[in-house]
Amino acid sequence: MRVTLFIAVAAVLVFATPAYMRDSSRSTQDEQTKKPRAKPASEAPPRVIAMTAKDFEFDPAEIHLKVGDKVRLQVISSDRTHGIHISAFPDGAKANTPPGLAFIFGEDCWKLKKGEAVPVDIEATEPGTYSFRCCKSCGTGPKQMTGRIYVEP
Repeated sequence: MRVTLFIAVAAVLVFATPAYMRDSSRSTQDEQTKKPRAKPASEAPPRVIAMTAKDFEFDPAEIHLKVGDKVRLQVISSDRTHGIHISAFPDGAKANTPPGLAFIFGEDCWKLKKGEAVPVDIEATEPGTYSFRCCKSCGTGPKQMTGRIYVEP
């Protein structure tokens, strides 16, 4: 009777013990022979372009990029609240033309409060000329407040 009870208790202990506790020497060897996982290549930060909105103009009013470029426009208004709308489609695009600019946050009109920097992240995916303009109406001046982004192959 005692022998049977001893065998039963031993069997329960062996089979009920978690696998990681049964063979610790093997798991240590496995960990030592495993190659460290390669970390994904960290992406380079986007190029930053400082832009000012003031007196019914953007400075710079022309931006030149190459396909594949990722940039962050750091736009700040120096005089009053303005807005900026950048077309994702090239000038003169026909219907069904895919967008050539991709935005991290697809705003239609970024609001530019006086003195506050607003980041606009852009990736150029297709060559073309893309217009931007003020999208806040405050008289007749914003109609002339325009600019262009030129994306070259």
